[in-house]
Amino acid sequence: MADMVSEVAGQGARPALRWSAAMSVFVLRRFVDLIGTGVKTDKGFKEVHLNSVAKNVSEFCGQEVTGQQVYNHLRKWRSRWVKVCKLKDISGALWDEDNFVISLEEGHYAAYIKDHPKDADYLNRPIENYMPMQIIFGSGVATGRFAMGSNEPLGKPTDIVDILDDGIEVTSEFVDGSNLTGKGKTVDKGTPGDSNDSKPMSNLGKRKRYMTDEDVVVFNGMKEAVSDVAAAVRESIHAEAAPEIYNAVINCPGFSREALMYALNHMMEHKATSLVFLDMTPDDRDLWLKTFLAKHYHI
Repeated sequence: MADMVSEVAGQGARPALRWSAAMSVFVLRRFVDLIGTGVKTDKGFKEVHLNSVAKNVSEFCGQEVTGQQVYNHLRKWRSRWVKVCKLKDISGALWDEDNFVISLEEGHYAAYIKDHPKDADYLNRPIENYMPMQIIFGSGVATGRFAMGSNEPLGKPTDIVDILDDGIEVTSEFVDGSNLTGKGKTVDKGTPGDSNDSKPMSNLGKRKRYMTDEDVVVFNGMKEAVSDVAAAVRESIHAEAAPEIYNAVINCPGFSREALMYALNHMMEHKATSLVFLDMTPDDRDLWLKTFLAKHYHI
């Protein structure tokens, strides 16, 4: 997904950044690592962390990447996570925790996809980068009437949203808006005719919610439960990675770094595969990579 073209005065337009699968994996992994260090606040990530990840991505792919582009890309993945959470609630859907697959019976699947063709990428197949999404967004996403802050009017809508320089309306679910100094405005959508200039800058990133006392109790309990699950996942994802798998994959000759990173991401999520790969001879590793990349990616 290409980001919007930004234009700098006197410098013309900057080409849109195209995110490869490997770049997406790299970005999500970096945010997982940041969460592991405890830098994520209740509001999300600070601007300094977005810029830090942008610098890492620039070094990884060899092209300039800005913190704003990283922010926009993270928004895209959060939208995917919200979609996954909603699809899990489809009547008759089964969730495969081991393979990260939302399954529908064949007839049900055909009828559903006919009405919702864009959801085909999420059903009856492993969900791409499910584990990193779970860690990054899992404690901040609710479903049903508690799904406030998404781009769709579920339950009672959010009253206040952030508007970035590019004019895109977003909520501050995973980015700490209080640190985006000078880059966003807070607009009250609930009262027509109010002047934006009258809103104090201290309101950046804050949003009004209208919930009953019962809703608050249920929501807080659900949030704590999901946070506990996310914490457990964060601890396990590092412990389950096969030792030395990074060097074993990344040092294989004859493949681009981008392709090897794609294969490494698969290894990180499938420990049994990575353990077998470590025991392979160099020739067998080469054959496995060629077969895997030809089927799932490219050579």
